Amino acid sequence: MLRTLQEASGWCYDLLWYLADLRYQRPRFFAGIVALFLLLVALVLIPILGFGSASRPSTSHASAWPDSNGESAGDGSREVRYVPYNGLANSDEENIEDPRGLPAEPGEPRVVLPKLSEVLEEDFNDSDLTFGSDGSEGSILPLDNGVVPSSGPRFSTSWELILPSAGIRAAVVQVGLTPDGAMGSPDNPFVVGWFNRSAIPGEPGNALLGGHRDYQDRDGHVDVGVCWKLDETRVGDQMIMFDQATDRYYVYDVVDIAHIDPDSREAVKYLSQTRESVVTLITCSGDFDEDTHSYDERIVVVGLLNAIAEPDA
Repeated sequence: MLRTLQEASGWCYDLLWYLADLRYQRPRFFAGIVALFLLLVALVLIPILGFGSASRPSTSHASAWPDSNGESAGDGSREVRYVPYNGLANSDEENIEDPRGLPAEPGEPRVVLPKLSEVLEEDFNDSDLTFGSDGSEGSILPLDNGVVPSSGPRFSTSWELILPSAGIRAAVVQVGLTPDGAMGSPDNPFVVGWFNRSAIPGEPGNALLGGHRDYQDRDGHVDVGVCWKLDETRVGDQMIMFDQATDRYYVYDVVDIAHIDPDSREAVKYLSQTRESVVTLITCSGDFDEDTHSYDERIVVVGLLNAIAEPDA
């Protein structure tokens, strides 16, 4: 064993001297050897480290829809396979057809997206959407009691939530974890927070959204927040996620509404991922505890993707 190590050490010593001599006598040949070596190393490391694989799209830019093979279509359209919502009881396991004419089976030809007015059950007036903003107010809430940093370009997305039944039109910003490891809430009470560890809106999975029902800012001012009238939403209403980057509307049907204890097992169900494209909007409800400055319940509104549409004009 020792002799083998000595032979290997001597071979490495001779090789280093050879390369050092080659560097001065034939510099171009030496540079070519180095370049070839680096290329071989890169070819080995790329598959191992996963460079070049599809990464999670940034929500501050346009995110193209993946096609049925998981590749980006790039034109804002998508072949969608619709299946029933499986996050709740009483949902079956059979595939259902898309009621809006979008292809339900992989490999079918693409079709023109319907106009937004064609997929809405009821029209809405922008003047009735009085809750929410574009987030230009910035961070006005103290960073405690579940509030996390969420203002500024770093946290912006191209998404906007429209929920006519609750009068909401609000920018969507990214929120992360609180120091305790829970889903954070925005530092601006007029926007909706998208939990950036959940599914991207419009894609398969459960996109978790949260907004404030009311608030007290750093100056002690108390007022209502973006989700003040969320309790007026009913099953069968529609939620709309608008992607400003692709000019596409993603229309969801509200399929479930619940009032839950945030520490209960039922809460875990609504935070879990799904096979379908689902958005889950959460806000505070119930009795307010002056000691903890928090509500004892949460309203949870679940929407299931129904259609993808383009603007009417």
